[in-house]
Amino acid sequence: MIPLLGLCLLVMAILHWVLEPLEGLFTWTLQLNLLPWLLGLVLVWLFAGATDSTPSS
Repeated sequence: MIPLLGLCLLVMAILHWVLEPLEGLFTWTLQLNLLPWLLGLVLVWLFAGATDSTPSS
């Protein structure tokens, strides 16, 4: 039982060291901090498009 407890603690420690940086990265990504910038770029791209210069009849 003691080796099982030790193995569980070891696995939890390894996962903590591996997943802690990934959690920080995914938290920043999932907070959608980049979303307003992307929407702004899309709007600039849409409004900066060429206009239709042919007159309609």
